[in-house]
Amino acid sequence: MLALITQNKNINRHKVVTTIGTEEKNIALEKFKIYHKDGVIQTEFNDDAWLLSDEKDLVTLDFSFDEVYVKKYMNHYSVTEFKEVLKCYICFCIGQYVIGTLQEMVYNIKELLYNTECLSKIPNKRYLLFKTGIQDFIELMPFASEDIILEEERNKYNYIKRRELAEYQSYFLFGRILEQYWMSNATINEKIFFYPVYLWWNISMILPVRVTEFTLIPKECVEGRNGVQYLKIRRSKMKGNASRNRNITYKIDEDYKIYEYAVSNEIAAMIFDYKKLVEGYKESNIDSLFINEVYVNASNHLKDHGFFHTKHFSRLLDVFYCDVIEKYYNYRVIPKDKLKETNFVGEAYKLKVNEIVKISLGDSRHIAMQNMLLNGANILMAKEITGHENVDMIFHYSGNMKNLIKCKAYSLFELSKRKEIIVESVAGNGKDFIIRGGELANFVEVDQGKCFSPFFAKGKMSDCYAVAGDCEICKYFQGNKNRKELIKKQELKVEERLKRLKRWISSEKEYRNTDEYVVLKSQLKASVENLLNAYVEELGEGGIA
Repeated sequence: MLALITQNKNINRHKVVTTIGTEEKNIALEKFKIYHKDGVIQTEFNDDAWLLSDEKDLVTLDFSFDEVYVKKYMNHYSVTEFKEVLKCYICFCIGQYVIGTLQEMVYNIKELLYNTECLSKIPNKRYLLFKTGIQDFIELMPFASEDIILEEERNKYNYIKRRELAEYQSYFLFGRILEQYWMSNATINEKIFFYPVYLWWNISMILPVRVTEFTLIPKECVEGRNGVQYLKIRRSKMKGNASRNRNITYKIDEDYKIYEYAVSNEIAAMIFDYKKLVEGYKESNIDSLFINEVYVNASNHLKDHGFFHTKHFSRLLDVFYCDVIEKYYNYRVIPKDKLKETNFVGEAYKLKVNEIVKISLGDSRHIAMQNMLLNGANILMAKEITGHENVDMIFHYSGNMKNLIKCKAYSLFELSKRKEIIVESVAGNGKDFIIRGGELANFVEVDQGKCFSPFFAKGKMSDCYAVAGDCEICKYFQGNKNRKELIKKQELKVEERLKRLKRWISSEKEYRNTDEYVVLKSQLKASVENLLNAYVEELGEGGIA
């Protein structure tokens, strides 16, 4: 492993560590003393439990083991020696991982040992080999079996954990309920209490920020310049692009950087309204937009962190589901796992009219990313906005895009029930979706289908020129072919064009053709629009499962 040995603002010193001997133990102990003096580590090296602090959280690293089990299966080290080696390994990881990840690493290493007879056999739970920090740990352990090393090496690039999202209709429904509640039913006190949820939904569905980044938005976060409102957000330097050269100090001002984003006047007004409502409340002990006093007072089970913590936020979303969505609007809230259930004939669980899947705070970041891709955002810019290290992580979001497009179709179809042609503009897209519904829709019979272009109906060919005469890719064309075959064709086009775009981004820079990128991006937008229209039209005919 490449271990961070010492760091300062100008120079980081690393060392390639292949084993943990006397020299490495001395280096690890010196590094421990530095972080102990700085207040990050608040216990002694020989303690079985270390307390670590990063100004936001206080976590415990538990180094206690089942000593009987370790003595039975580990011949290379005694229990005391192994604890010391593990502590040295964690010391090398400090400064490269956040404290929550360090806590997970210790837990994962212990779980791996208990499931492999101390690294002597391949675990039945293969995923244990690919947890954060495990690969470096295995390579440093002289007693690790060759089978485990080969298994880890063979599959380390294939293990990708995807976030499990809720059923997409639930996101649209959640947004509608929240907006209706906010505009029609919420009292002043309820708005004060639930304002973080309202701001989170309106901000993070557009800007793909992490939950912690949202809770750390500074108090003076909005600034108007030249008629444009800018939102300041603390973005983490500890993930994504920063991972190439991690230098974590466990200090908020150093581990986060302020970024500015142009936002709408509506979002700026929401923030000013929130600040006005909470003027009489105690301020946080860090520079934060959000107060925490009302959440600590509302729950005896939550620790007072001195600021609006992610645990407060998670609890607040739970309360919103319970008190508003369930009790006020009479929806039945079900967990995401419910969607994995099948009936006796193997059919997946389908939501009932009065049901909504519970979403997580981190989901909105993924939905925002998918919306950016679907609306033709520059992929490289999307990578920078999300803070991802490479484009592979960007395309990691594309797995559920078909369902997102389909649920947008459900949402748009609701507008088409007025039995007239409705044009719904999609923000940021620059192109309208046409929703055809009812007897008032005018069309002209053409070869293999119908044309709904208002210009073509008047004898003008401008819409035809725009698609070079190819009716099948025109948004105004409705073919006579089997609808399901057309939908399948469009779904394949979306998938194929995403893959082509990924290949372009992943290619060597000197071989990239900018004109090709513009064409690929345009083709993806067109495929998404055509698929969305196809879904809407299928709904009009009573289709789509």
